[in-house]
Amino acid sequence: MRVEEAVLPGVGRKYTISVRSGDRIVVVVHHSGGRELQYYEKGEFEEPAATLDLTDEEARELGAILAGMLFAPEPSGETRSKLAEETLEWVKVEPGSPSVGKRIADLATPGVHLLAVLREGEALLPNPPPETVLHAGDTLVVAGPHPAVERFSRRVRA
Repeated sequence: MRVEEAVLPGVGRKYTISVRSGDRIVVVVHHSGGRELQYYEKGEFEEPAATLDLTDEEARELGAILAGMLFAPEPSGETRSKLAEETLEWVKVEPGSPSVGKRIADLATPGVHLLAVLREGEALLPNPPPETVLHAGDTLVVAGPHPAVERFSRRVRA
């Protein structure tokens, strides 16, 4: 897979993804938060075979599905041994935690990927933006190497 990125002045960014089959997906991320997906069949460069417009929320939900947050197939072989080095953890932001009121960007920990925020009474927030402010009661879904996730958990819970 190859990904090319281009800045579209006044619009946002364009990502062209070429996959093994030769097909391409173009994703335009607008400054407004909307996303435009275009699918080009192998060898076709002029007109997309399909186009789909998504809101920011729809795009994040699709991203969560593609990332395997809602369902992950059973790993096997080499994938299973690689996963043994990694962990997926749910970290609760308790009332009184120093993390309450902080932005996700303030808690960045090398190697740790914040996959989602679960907030009571609200829809799942997959791939939350760095400016998302944490609230008491939030549950953070994080992934990464065991030691890095443990450091992150201690920072959130301290």
